[in-house]
Amino acid sequence: MDMETALRARLLAAAPVVALVGQRVTWVERPQGAALPAITLQNVTDERVQNFKGFDGLQPGYVQIDVWALSYAAAKALKDAAIAAVVPAATQSGVRFTRGFVTARDLSERTDTQFLFRPSIDLTFHYATA
Repeated sequence: MDMETALRARLLAAAPVVALVGQRVTWVERPQGAALPAITLQNVTDERVQNFKGFDGLQPGYVQIDVWALSYAAAKALKDAAIAAVVPAATQSGVRFTRGFVTARDLSERTDTQFLFRPSIDLTFHYATA
C-alpha cells in the first residue's frame, strides 16, 4: 500500500476522528457541498531520498492536514483528534510511520453563505513501505 492510502486509513482507524467526520477524509479536494466537519490532506513535498544503490527505504513525508468545521470549537476538537491519530509511531496497512512532528495554525474563510474554520496542520514524519 502507498503512504497516502495508509495515512488516510490511519485517520479513519482513529475512533475520535471517525466520530467527528465519519468517512469524510480526502486527498487534495473537499467535494463541493460535502457535509462538515471534514479533513483534507495534501502532500507538501514528495521527496524521494536515494543512495548509491537506489531509493532509500525510509522516506520523508511532509503532509498538510486541513480540518474543516462550522465552529471554532468543532474545528479545534477535530484538529486535536487528527494530531493524536497521526503523531505516534505506528504501522498502518503495511506502511511504517515514525513519530510525527506538528506545526499547526488557525485559518478560516468566508464563502457566500457561511464562515468556515480551517485549522491547518503541517505533519513531518518518515515512512517505509513493505
